[in-house]
Amino acid sequence: MLKYRAISFPLLLLLAAATVFWEEGGPWIFAALAVPVTVMAVLETAAIGEKLNLPSFRSVAVVFALALLGLAGIPEILMETICPHLWRRWFFYIMAALWLFTPVCALLLLFARDRELAARKLLGTAGVTAFALVPVLALCRIYFQGGPMFFLALVLTTKAADTGGYIVGMLSGKLLPGGNHKIVPSISPKKSWEGTVGGLLFSLGVAALFRHFGVLDCRWGVVLLFGALAFLGSFAGDLTESQLKRAAKIKDSGNWIPGMGGVLDVLDSFIYNAPLFWALNYLWE
Repeated sequence: MLKYRAISFPLLLLLAAATVFWEEGGPWIFAALAVPVTVMAVLETAAIGEKLNLPSFRSVAVVFALALLGLAGIPEILMETICPHLWRRWFFYIMAALWLFTPVCALLLLFARDRELAARKLLGTAGVTAFALVPVLALCRIYFQGGPMFFLALVLTTKAADTGGYIVGMLSGKLLPGGNHKIVPSISPKKSWEGTVGGLLFSLGVAALFRHFGVLDCRWGVVLLFGALAFLGSFAGDLTESQLKRAAKIKDSGNWIPGMGGVLDVLDSFIYNAPLFWALNYLWE
């Protein structure tokens, strides 16, 4: 496990650095990565749904998610660079595909032999698509609208909560007499109050660093609120996915990333943070 993570984690950091610091190529790398991430997130969510007896039309969910990603997640400037003369036509095609999504699923229900299964699949497809797509779509908009550096600040401040929680939780479990104090052992047995405080302090510290270097150009009160919200969203997102996996009786959402599990295991911190900070950034502008 550790040796695989030692390979995959540096590669993820390299890709992340390229998307943020390579001014010309970064947006293209980000857009290219968004496609497989969306597909994997949808497939993982669909697999979890099936374990919970909620089947879905996987192929329809993937196509619908990619259409939405192309329409709302990837900015028009990239699409116009790819096909300047055909963009308006492709925009029409994408809109038509979205408009036809519900009628197509309804037809599948209409002509299905097993109506109960088809009805569950119809409803499951919408849920699978929304759950997997919302954090990816919001992260795309944060990157392209808020800028790569704001995206980096959000990602690192959010992930600092995981890192701080893990380090402080592990140390407190070993050093404190009787170990640390668990918060919700029925959902996440390793989460402790001590680790939670550590995660909050790490998030606040990373947010302060971005304020110091001018990335978060706002008052200190806003910066601390940014760090606190990033921590809370990360904490809630991690618990949400843990609850989902426990309900499905699985350990990892997938095995796409060696040593780190599935895409949802990486994105869980942004289930709440991505849409929240996209909305805040949009209102701030």
